[in-house]
Amino acid sequence: MEIVHIFHSYYPTLGGIERAMERLAREQMRLGHRVHVITSFYGAEDRSKEEKLNGVFVHRVKGWRLHYPDLTIPREIPRDILERVDVVLCWTQASFFPYRLCKEAKKLGKPIVTYFIGVDYLERHYNPLIRLFGYSYQKWVTRKIVKITDLALVTNNWERRLLKERYGIDAIVLPHGVDEVYLKLTNIARYFREKYGIDGRIIAYIGRIHPTKGLDLLIRAFAKIARHSPGVVLVIAGKGDEKYLKKCMELAERLEMKNKIRYLGYITEEDKIAFIDASEVVVLPSIHAGESYPLIIDEVKARRKPLVVTSYGALPLRVKNLVEGVVVNADANSLAEGIRCVLDNIDSFKIVETPRTWSSIAKELTEILEKVARS
Repeated sequence: MEIVHIFHSYYPTLGGIERAMERLAREQMRLGHRVHVITSFYGAEDRSKEEKLNGVFVHRVKGWRLHYPDLTIPREIPRDILERVDVVLCWTQASFFPYRLCKEAKKLGKPIVTYFIGVDYLERHYNPLIRLFGYSYQKWVTRKIVKITDLALVTNNWERRLLKERYGIDAIVLPHGVDEVYLKLTNIARYFREKYGIDGRIIAYIGRIHPTKGLDLLIRAFAKIARHSPGVVLVIAGKGDEKYLKKCMELAERLEMKNKIRYLGYITEEDKIAFIDASEVVVLPSIHAGESYPLIIDEVKARRKPLVVTSYGALPLRVKNLVEGVVVNADANSLAEGIRCVLDNIDSFKIVETPRTWSSIAKELTEILEKVARS
């Protein structure tokens, strides 16, 4: 079978959707299928128009970007690729780029499977202007994609219900996964501590550096904890908005916490596993209404570590409160209380849900795509 995945960005751009696409495309190639990705040059301006990455054929097309990634407009249509494939996987309902290309594929008679991720999340965005104008755009493009979709996928039951209630379509719940190494590798916490020279009880943040991810909230919460718990340290790993990161570090300095906070930047996958192993708790302090299926949650669960997450998006559904971790409101006081609860009762938390691997998810996804292609 010949499959094409379509989204406005792809490797080397870092993001949850980009990572999920890359993992699933690679696993489908290993299953013996010919796999393509159609994407834009965003985040890959120095890459070639056509290249093969890990066995996957990547095709980049020129486009216009109207400030936001979801407003990327393709300037060309690779009809030769669309004509060749058996089935099209459209990534998200909120981006114009996959909609425009999938609409063209539909005209060519190709079946469309759409992964709906973050359904109507701009309705709950913290910025009132984005709530007003962004949500109107999001509903408009979602309706467009619903009309051309032959089968819908979601990562969780909450969005499955939203899709049914608001757009009248049923969806199959297919979560994302983890690399097998997360489930098989022995504990390597010592490697992390020796490499980075970090002692003490580690509170971890691992993810994109962006205002919607709430790193500033975490720093404020950490300050409340550190004043009464001198043995704790906040360690941050990830890349993103440099201006926001600078503001966060300036906040840490004002709160006299800079010497208790370490920023590592981007770290390798092996170092990320070691980081999780060395941590007491991993925190997702997000204020992003579109939190649908952060991959880091499954990665932390695979390493059997507790989490503290805010109550945004689908996060409360991903962590069993007071069992696998703590779900809190998105403010510094609540965050501090949640982290302190885990630190004070570390042995009472346990992971009850083992994540699935990417290979398992890819196999199920491919079986779904084969059925759609045959129908």
